[in-house]
Amino acid sequence: MVQEATRRRVLAALAVTLPLVASGCSKGIGALGTPPKPAPDVAVVDDAITVENYLIARYGAVLAAMPGLAGELRPLLAQHHEHLARLRAQIIIPRGGAHPTASPKPSPSPAPVPGTASGALTYLRDAENAAATALLAHLQEATPPLAQLLASISASEATHAQLLSTPGRHQ
Repeated sequence: MVQEATRRRVLAALAVTLPLVASGCSKGIGALGTPPKPAPDVAVVDDAITVENYLIARYGAVLAAMPGLAGELRPLLAQHHEHLARLRAQIIIPRGGAHPTASPKPSPSPAPVPGTASGALTYLRDAENAAATALLAHLQEATPPLAQLLASISASEATHAQLLSTPGRHQ
């Protein structure tokens, strides 16, 4: 008898909810409304990713123009790739989803590489200093774990700039 009453309640509940579920499914994902705005950290991480991509592009341009600097620059470039991987790991992108961005920005093209090794190293040093400053500018708006990552990467960029100031000592 108790089982029969419970079975009737379940069937009654299904009879009421099934049409609601079916109508929600017919509207598709749009029935869920607009997705929430990305968290503030998403914009900060996105900007930091842009900074790292810019540095990587500059290193690539210098290495293409002056392959003789590869021994000195490849270790620094490898660190930038590590920074980029750590930053990308901060953003979880749903399967099949696009990379969320708060404000899409065009990626700046690197300036032409100077024609001398000394000029090329100065070109990279200036980029490293600018990157370190750009990352530090986001510390106030970042959550503590992200601020720690940005500060660490910024310190690395500043160290790279210092190494680039003393040719032959970056290995």
